[in-house]
Amino acid sequence: MRELKEYTPGGVHEKVVNCLANLPKGTLLDVPSGQGALSKTLETLGFKVFSGDIEIKNILYRNGRCVQLDLSYFLPFKHTKFDYVVCSEGIEHIENPHHLIREFGRLIKKDGYLVITTPNVMAIKSRLRFLIYSYFDFFKYFGPLPPEARYRIKEHHHQHLSPLLFGEMKFIFEKYGFKIEKVETNKMVRKWKIFFPLIKWFIKYKTKKKFPTDPLFISDVILEGEDLILMAKHELEIFPKW
Repeated sequence: MRELKEYTPGGVHEKVVNCLANLPKGTLLDVPSGQGALSKTLETLGFKVFSGDIEIKNILYRNGRCVQLDLSYFLPFKHTKFDYVVCSEGIEHIENPHHLIREFGRLIKKDGYLVITTPNVMAIKSRLRFLIYSYFDFFKYFGPLPPEARYRIKEHHHQHLSPLLFGEMKFIFEKYGFKIEKVETNKMVRKWKIFFPLIKWFIKYKTKKKFPTDPLFISDVILEGEDLILMAKHELEIFPKW
């Protein structure tokens, strides 16, 4: 089999694997799986992996558990089917992030884990881009693109629709029974050696007054991370079984 391509920023898959490596092995859903690079790695660690993507032909790692699905709609699995769900660079592609997290809450067993990665629009670099140019990093192009243009656009060219702030993600997680236990990034992004420390100090000073009990809002991960990797435990089942 040829080498499987990763459709994530560098270092994201490694961080996801590290989040899950020491947990008890169980049934895991990887969506959107792309070619299946992460699915293959997680399966070698002992997880029973189901791979899902919007086009079944996209999945090149075939383990007999490949499913065609659309994250914008109901997912074709029974209630509490999985111990773990991984969603790498998927939630920013859909119109309704609340629906997706609600579906994950339906699928994940109590005390199971959800790992989600998404571009960090709260990084200082991204905030300044929005201030000057009116769009966040990785969200310059909204909506569908003509096929001939898709792979010629530098900024992730993958039809990103929903930029998600950390506070918004935290609210959605808690609303559907999840508690965030870990927030990491794939790499730090720092710009402008002279002005960056001053801007960072000012943001931390003002933000700390708004969120005095949550240090994550002024953490280096939020202010300087390129991508966010969030790991959340499913503590409360709030859905009927069907």
